[in-house]
Amino acid sequence: MVVDATRDDPAIRPFTPTYAGGISALARAEGWPTFSDPDRVLRLFTAPGALGVVAVCHEDVVGAAHLLTDGHHGYLTFLVVSADLRGRGIGRRLVAEVFETSGADRIDLLSSPEAAPFYRSLPYRDLLGFRIWPERMRDHPDPHTEQPSE
Repeated sequence: MVVDATRDDPAIRPFTPTYAGGISALARAEGWPTFSDPDRVLRLFTAPGALGVVAVCHEDVVGAAHLLTDGHHGYLTFLVVSADLRGRGIGRRLVAEVFETSGADRIDLLSSPEAAPFYRSLPYRDLLGFRIWPERMRDHPDPHTEQPSE
């Protein structure tokens, strides 16, 4: 897609099912399997407590954000902007929109090292984060549990 930087300003809109394919295309371009299937995008963006917004230019999805919220706290699970449009404030606008729409007092997130400079451009506080997978827990015994002696 060719976007004229002098005229084109993507609109930020609430997620609707018509945007699922565009979001999954952006995720596939980033190599992100979780959001690369349009059916999964639809399920995730319409789940209870989920809030989704998209950046749209000429009816093409050029960015998206997905927030899980209880109305007080938010967890940003997904933020993407088309690679050729980064650095134009679209990501910041998406984050501002999920803040405004959700009413959250704060947003927590995990970031890849590549995206960290973007998040550091926002007002933030560094906290330690972890990603835990259930299948890996089965392979790692609890080090705090006593093992029976023989």
